Amino acid sequence: MLPNNIIKLYIKKVLCFPIFSKDLATHLLFFVFILIPNISQAQNSPTHHPNIIARVDSLNNKAYPLIRLDAGKAFILLTQAELLATEYHYTKGLAVAYLNQAEVLSQRGYSKRALELYYRSMQLSKQNKDIYNVARAEQYISAIKRTNGGLNETEKLLYHTLKIFESLNKPVDVVNIQLRLGLLKTDQKNYEEAKRYYDDAYQLSRKAKYTYGEKKSFYNRALLYKKLRKPDSAIYFLHKALKIDILNNYTYGKALSYIELSRIYVNLKQYDKALPYAKLAYNKADSVAALELVKTAVQLLLYISKESVNKDAVIEWQDELIFIDNTINERERKESNEFIDALRMQEEQQFKMQQNIINVRKKTEQQRTLIILYTGFLLVFVIIVFTLSYNYKKARRYSAELKLKNKQIEQNIDLLDKLNGEVISQNQKLEDDNELKNKLLSIITHDLRKPLANTQSLIHLVNMDLLSEDESKDLFGQLEAQYTRVMGLTDNLLYWIKGQVSKTPTELVAVNLHQVVSSIIEEQKIPISDKDIEVNNNLPKDLQWLTETETLRIVIRNLLNNAIKFTPVKGCIEIYATTNETETCITLEDSGIGMSKEVMERINSENYYTTKGTQNEEGSGFGLMLIRDLIKKQDGKLQINSTLGKGSAFSITFPASTAILPVVGL
Repeated sequence: MLPNNIIKLYIKKVLCFPIFSKDLATHLLFFVFILIPNISQAQNSPTHHPNIIARVDSLNNKAYPLIRLDAGKAFILLTQAELLATEYHYTKGLAVAYLNQAEVLSQRGYSKRALELYYRSMQLSKQNKDIYNVARAEQYISAIKRTNGGLNETEKLLYHTLKIFESLNKPVDVVNIQLRLGLLKTDQKNYEEAKRYYDDAYQLSRKAKYTYGEKKSFYNRALLYKKLRKPDSAIYFLHKALKIDILNNYTYGKALSYIELSRIYVNLKQYDKALPYAKLAYNKADSVAALELVKTAVQLLLYISKESVNKDAVIEWQDELIFIDNTINERERKESNEFIDALRMQEEQQFKMQQNIINVRKKTEQQRTLIILYTGFLLVFVIIVFTLSYNYKKARRYSAELKLKNKQIEQNIDLLDKLNGEVISQNQKLEDDNELKNKLLSIITHDLRKPLANTQSLIHLVNMDLLSEDESKDLFGQLEAQYTRVMGLTDNLLYWIKGQVSKTPTELVAVNLHQVVSSIIEEQKIPISDKDIEVNNNLPKDLQWLTETETLRIVIRNLLNNAIKFTPVKGCIEIYATTNETETCITLEDSGIGMSKEVMERINSENYYTTKGTQNEEGSGFGLMLIRDLIKKQDGKLQINSTLGKGSAFSITFPASTAILPVVGL
């Protein structure tokens, strides 16, 4: 089918003129010289829909303020903007989407990928003659170059960007470049020129009523004087910056200024003046949830307390620092997971778009083939009218060539389909590998780093010799408990990684279930005794199972640990077996606290999940994931039944053929 605009063009150019409508050669020439170029242009020209343009711009504007607050959410919005802009050939919106995506990646530490997107955005902006966004891209590129030590290249970029912003009469952007040049000159130890740029930024900010620029010129100048070891000048300019922050209620800026004031007085060993500024910084940073600034303020307060020999304050701020570290780690883990999900979504959507592009190309090739056929038929007809004998042979040759081209096109399509299948298969393997990697990184980062960090903090407190003997014993008890949890998690993690990586087939042997369960109960004698729990091994003494011994021990051990964790003092745990014609089932049933419907849904979703036990026992949240993987590899399944307040039952079910009676021996 020909596009509607091409049909209208044909009617307007030919059929509306009767003098030409009877001339077959005119129709042929129209197809060759007018229709075909217009069809090609119609297929390749951008389709700008006002609603789409507004939607892309809205997504870019909505994502920009989220870049530093919620990188994952910002990246999802920018990916949507990228896909819409690409589909509808809105290159200006695409350039802005790339620019903001690069800023997200740069913030997360992906400098190389960010540079690639900055250059891509700059190229699109140059094609659109969008000088402003070209300059913005160069400005962001200069920041990465400066971080990587390329000071000369950074200087060239900033000077070029400054000229563009000045020519476009963008005073706010000019101020920001002048401030960046001041920082660059400081890095180059050209301090007088750095002061000159700060003066220029201040004057222009005053003229443009850009209060943030005024504040930054004072703040950066204060940092310069601090570096030059001129504390009085640094304090003076910090107070001027602080005054602007207070007038405009820039809470984050106030926290930064308070921190620098406290640092200066600490360096001067004037702890009585440093302390109130550190507390002000802590309160302001905490009010805007700026955790990194909160951590810096707490570190200052801890240092001041140590130097002032304030034991109670040291303990208080040490505990607060541990809490903040844990909070930051948890936030980073959450943001990392969200960011990885956003990247995965972008890859999936880009793959779908590639598939759509391939389909569009196929349709385009079909349309072009149809046009060639129409042209060929008309050409054959015209030639037959003039010279039938000569054009008959010629027509046969054209027909043969067209058939050969169609055959080649079909072969190319088959080859493309084959390549697409290989690409899809490879992408699936990469997604599986990424999923495994992300799962391991998440577990190791959260569940190994957290107890190790807590252990380091506890050891540090003991080494400071600030604790009594009873407090030291209590801390050593906590260290022992943390060590036990880390070793249990490490054993599970290493065994699971071995199962994921190793391709060696599992060797099944006959294992006596009653003896294995009894030995595991004996291993857990201490936590069972601590909570005075009754554990009954009701398994038949002659029941054996075809399985891998270590796998079975890990599964039973994790289930028993879980039951002990959520069973209250003087509770009861029953272990029994049921068999029928199709299945053999081992069940651990406890009289614990049970689980709500919401918790059951989270556990059954097969995702990472953990919560504290009846005596605040901590777990890794990895046990059930490990159990599911191990059981699944042996064609088994895990069933969970629970009633809130009454207890839970965890059942391992395998085909009945794996059970062996009577006992043959281990």
